[in-house]
Amino acid sequence: MDIFNFLQNETFIFYAAAFSVLFFLIGIILVPYVILKIPHDYFSYSSKKEYFSRKRDIAVYYMKMTLRNAAALLLFFLGIILLVVPGQGLLTILLAFLLADIPGKYKIEKYLIKKERIYNLLNRFRQKYGKKSFILPED
Repeated sequence: MDIFNFLQNETFIFYAAAFSVLFFLIGIILVPYVILKIPHDYFSYSSKKEYFSRKRDIAVYYMKMTLRNAAALLLFFLGIILLVVPGQGLLTILLAFLLADIPGKYKIEKYLIKKERIYNLLNRFRQKYGKKSFILPED
């Protein structure tokens, strides 16, 4: 089957639109939930592994890491598909990046939280729901 004929298939377009709306709604619900669930001292450690080794059993960390990476891989491929059809392709790929345990990702997260606008926005949101403000990284 030719890819252009496939993209004109009404059933395919319907399911692509449904997935697009579904992932948009999941994103609207999931992002605030994740922001509120991040511990206030998450960014104060030199590495993510150091944070988890102090807070939880290391076996639980590796189990969660494996499940998150599997979900991230699935979202990444779904995001690539959504790039071709109308949908939230880039947002889905970004969500996959946030879920994945990629080397250097923690440094990127710490770099972003140091940005004053991002830091203030996230902390105002957290304070609105009674959560402690993030502790800025020292390095």
